[in-house]
Amino acid sequence: MFKGIFKREYYFNKIKGFINSDLIKAITGIRRCGKSSFMKSIMNSLEESGISKNDIIYINLDERGYRHIENDIQLEKNN
Repeated sequence: MFKGIFKREYYFNKIKGFINSDLIKAITGIRRCGKSSFMKSIMNSLEESGISKNDIIYINLDERGYRHIENDIQLEKNN
């Protein structure tokens, strides 16, 4: 669990209905506006609701080891 993350209730309430759906939602914004922190707060909420940490995947595509990933096939090969 990520400590010290501010939970953005307004935005969380807008997206929580999509969390267990097959619909993909994109979180966009300018650099350093808190997109990653927002994702970590969603992960915290999932853990608090009883979802195992092992069932949550977070991949930072800015990290060097993941920069080559452009589609689902490359993602599967990387894991």
